Amino acid sequence: RAWVNFFITAQRREPDAVGRTYAALVDFRGLPTKKNEYGGDGLLLAGTFTKAGKPPDNTPAVRSFYKVAKAFDAIESAGNKKDSSKAKQEWENTRKLLETYLNDVELPGNVKDAVYTP
Repeated sequence: RAWVNFFITAQRREPDAVGRTYAALVDFRGLPTKKNEYGGDGLLLAGTFTKAGKPPDNTPAVRSFYKVAKAFDAIESAGNKKDSSKAKQEWENTRKLLETYLNDVELPGNVKDAVYTP
């Protein structure tokens, strides 16, 4: 459940374990801009791998962030249509892009790595 809230913006509908019904928006991809680009926490992390004075769009981490951020649209669309098989298929496509992004930001590249297990 936490992964869904991290990758796809969703309002908290029920209190958490201590009764909070509010929270800061922690979002990997952020909300799309007018150019249909994303800029969430994932872009902030990717931008840290940019050399000072250089444009961040040329950084492998930033390029892989933009690819993976757009890929989540297909999962969200399948979920909205309640098509679980299509969502699973789209996740498999997106997972590869996510693993590339994780490698580019020097994190373990396999989403099944123990570091990502709650």
